Amino acid sequence: MVKNKTLWTCALLITLMYNPAGAEKSGDAFNSATDIHWDEIEFKIEGICICPRPPPVFYETGVIISYWEPFLLEDTVSVANYSTYQGEMMGSSLIDELGGKNKSSDAVDVANESTFAQAHGYLLPLMYGRCNRNDYGMWWSEYDSMWQDDEMSAIIHPEASLFANKAMQMSCMADATAVNVGYPLDFMPWCVGSGGSAYPMTGHVDNDNIVQANNTVASRLIYKLNRIMMICDPADNLCGCNYTPIWIKSHYKMHVVRPADRSPAYPVGKSAKFYDSGLNPPYQGDKGSNDEFLWVVYRKQKCCTCCQ
Repeated sequence: MVKNKTLWTCALLITLMYNPAGAEKSGDAFNSATDIHWDEIEFKIEGICICPRPPPVFYETGVIISYWEPFLLEDTVSVANYSTYQGEMMGSSLIDELGGKNKSSDAVDVANESTFAQAHGYLLPLMYGRCNRNDYGMWWSEYDSMWQDDEMSAIIHPEASLFANKAMQMSCMADATAVNVGYPLDFMPWCVGSGGSAYPMTGHVDNDNIVQANNTVASRLIYKLNRIMMICDPADNLCGCNYTPIWIKSHYKMHVVRPADRSPAYPVGKSAKFYDSGLNPPYQGDKGSNDEFLWVVYRKQKCCTCCQ
């Protein structure tokens, strides 16, 4: 009897200690020389500009320059505290709910298809000194209670209730069509093209396509960082960098570099069918673990050289 109890105790301990979400993940660390697609920058000189200045100067003249700056890296991961940027675990979680999930559906259970991912944002100080910007810090969603809870996230986007109906969600098909030919519709900020809805600004996505869902999570993080004014939009004002709580989607594009590198960079919400081949391997991709993604985000820069 004592022996049986001992066996049951050992089995219970093994069960409690086993955490499949915490299985060892690894990958190549981010390399700015090879993972950034430098041909995406597209540097241009567009003309002459004038910016106001305090008296007694009143104004200054300069040259308008524009380019796409690789300014942000985003992890979207199924294992809490795993960093595809570093290619290793950056901590651990005692709360199993922080791990990501992917629930595939069948014909009987279509309504429950979903994906959840944590997201991390890292600013890239690679091209400072050209256009002015006022960006702050980094982001780690495991420490953001609103990222885990759709209802709580409404604190920072109460307008989401206006778009929580079939008509507004069906209208996102227009944005999806436009994005897939290269022109996201900025007047529809509640849509993420083929990714569906920009709300809630959490890691929960009603899509079991792992690549498309993670692209949507990465897009929502861009929107959230705009909403809480951690990043600004330098293409919205030639003489400065405006905060845009309602994001301007066309000012961003991204491409994935983990678990494998794909090009070119696509507008926010591009259908994953254009680039998802080989991005959902059963175990390990070319450069990283399956289900763990790293995105390079490019932001449109357009500024007057006089005022930077």
